[in-house]
Amino acid sequence: MLARSRTETSVISISSSSEQGSGNIATSSGHATPYKLRGFRSDSLLASPSGRPSTPSPSKPVPQDDISSPPIRPTPLVNTNVRTYAGKSRSFLVALPQSQAGSLGLDTHAQGLIDDSGTMYGESQEDDFEMRESYTELRERWGVDASEDDPRPASPVAGSPSPKSKGKKKKGLREEAPVKVFAYGMTNDLKSITELRSKGESRRFLDEVGYLFEGLDAKGALGVRRGSALEIVTKLCDTEFARRAKTTDFLGRAWEVLREAGAGDGDKVLDTILAFYAALVARDSTDLLDLASKSDFTLTLHRMLASLERSSDPLWLVSMNADSTDLRSAGITKAEATLLSNLHRLVRKKSGLFEDCDIISSRLLISQALVAVSPSAHKLPQLNALLHSLMSEISILPSRVSAYISGLSLFPPPGPLSRANTPSLLHLDNCLRLLDSCLLGSWSISGEEVDQLSARLEDLRYQGFAKELMSLCVGCVIIQAERELEDHRAVAAKCMESALRVLINLTHDDPEWCQAIIDEDSSMTTIMQIVVMAHRQRRLLEKQVHADEVDGDEADAAARWLDRMCLALGLLTNLVQALQDAKAVTAETLIDFDCPGKRGCIAGCRCPSRTSALTCLVQVYLEHASSSSELDVVVRGHMAILFGLLMEHAPDNQQVLLEALSGISHREKIGTLLQHAQDFTVFYVALTRKMAQTRNRSQADEDEHPEADEDDIAHPSAAAVLRDSKGEAVAKGVIAFLKKLRDRSGQ
Repeated sequence: MLARSRTETSVISISSSSEQGSGNIATSSGHATPYKLRGFRSDSLLASPSGRPSTPSPSKPVPQDDISSPPIRPTPLVNTNVRTYAGKSRSFLVALPQSQAGSLGLDTHAQGLIDDSGTMYGESQEDDFEMRESYTELRERWGVDASEDDPRPASPVAGSPSPKSKGKKKKGLREEAPVKVFAYGMTNDLKSITELRSKGESRRFLDEVGYLFEGLDAKGALGVRRGSALEIVTKLCDTEFARRAKTTDFLGRAWEVLREAGAGDGDKVLDTILAFYAALVARDSTDLLDLASKSDFTLTLHRMLASLERSSDPLWLVSMNADSTDLRSAGITKAEATLLSNLHRLVRKKSGLFEDCDIISSRLLISQALVAVSPSAHKLPQLNALLHSLMSEISILPSRVSAYISGLSLFPPPGPLSRANTPSLLHLDNCLRLLDSCLLGSWSISGEEVDQLSARLEDLRYQGFAKELMSLCVGCVIIQAERELEDHRAVAAKCMESALRVLINLTHDDPEWCQAIIDEDSSMTTIMQIVVMAHRQRRLLEKQVHADEVDGDEADAAARWLDRMCLALGLLTNLVQALQDAKAVTAETLIDFDCPGKRGCIAGCRCPSRTSALTCLVQVYLEHASSSSELDVVVRGHMAILFGLLMEHAPDNQQVLLEALSGISHREKIGTLLQHAQDFTVFYVALTRKMAQTRNRSQADEDEHPEADEDDIAHPSAAAVLRDSKGEAVAKGVIAFLKKLRDRSGQ
């Protein structure tokens, strides 16, 4: 294939001008051999009869008239642009440095390596070798592997010289030229195949769903918009579609298109679809964070939540099997009822958001999305909508608890008449978690709005919120004890924890809220029931775990019961610390440690073996005192502080507690309490300081990279540090009291 039939005469012809000034010119009949082929070792081997290359001796120069070794004179070729396989323009030859000739077996002094210009062949090609760039350098210079979406900065082409090679320049390496920046449109962006493939897939995906966005045109028919919106949430229930939607800008664009189509502005079907869409996006915190930061996500959902009542919630009416009369009263037509039924079936069957025992409602979808949003995205004006929905839901609990005590079921059976008396525990839990984050200072509340928040919480206390919270805790205790309500135990446990956290935040160093809790007749009984039940359930699960009778999930359940017991003890500590009357109420509360929690013992334990709540607390304390677990050490230390508060300025409580504690003498018993209290104080101080350091670092990061425009945002760090310092002071005061009591007790 590489054989040639003829050679261009203009290339191999020798001009007459090249013969001038020559001495003896060797002539031969036939074609002239290209000069660059004479430098091979095989030529010298053929010329030497001994089989070794003949090297001219420096002492005996070879005469010029020797025929066996004719001299090679430079014969310049005609300058031409024709590319052939002959002559100087042979492009397939690689430039060879002179330094590598010896390693390849070539004689650097051989005349066959002399070029046409009279210099060595390697030296003539030195410039070509030095100017040649590698493919790696070309890729770096043109940014072949770089991406416009790559968050990493582009590495410079020319790195800084190392200390060893500073000031030295190696031969054969070219100095890197600065990268030239061309004007827009002058160059083509070169991207990796992975990026091109990803963008191609994303564009195809957007092209496929483009018809859905076209159907949501605000100028289109209402039925077309509803159908397109329903198709979007239907597709998002598919796992593969949701995965592809995350890799594109589909989620943010879909929210904007839905809002432009009228979703969130009063249409019952579109508003419900928008709430469902928000709940679907809330499954991934990253997607939700991006969507909430770029749109009116939080504001729209709070406004929709404020406009929903139990009697006007579309999905709630469908869940309660409301008849056509109730649907018409809520402003829902027959066609809308069909769409809402399909949507309700989609939420229940395909979304995977809720359990079978959860009652689906539009309010639940909204609160499910809002609780997943960062707390800093909420503002004080949005608190009214949250409290309105919370109060309308929790106000049902006192009447349902009274009905249960009288012999009825806690929750009425589903039906058209039961929707007004059935609470949504999951929606209650979401609302309480949002309120808890507000009380902790995580919302974006300015310093001027702090007084407004205090006034709003005071109004909440006047509305009987403390009574309703305690009724919610009673209802959760009933669900944990009733076998018929076993399906609701998981959500009831979560709701109990959220209610206790809200109560702890409201009663912390606030005598008025503590008094509102004490005024409820069954409040202290409920707190003690939670403490005893949590302790008993935890011990039972731990025994099963140690015996390998249950799996790891039961171990997690035991830890959750410990959390509930600690929350109940924390609420009791707040009450005793703020009110002297709480100490007497605790001593007067009677409860059986082994009470099974029957229907008649909900308002007050009626078991024959009931004793004072102080004795029950001592029994819980003693079981933790005999354990070496780190968690039990913390619990018994906390209870030692609680006993000190109960005994201070209460001689009757001192007598009951010291009689119930284990030990030979009162001095020994008090010494044990003192040691446990001191250990807990050391742990508490170290923990609060570490938490304060973490808050300070996070606050410093926020100051260096502020995200909000307001300069007067009230951060929770100052209030948290003040609260921790007060807790440390209380613990040290109890330790001082126990030392005095030990010294006065004698032997």
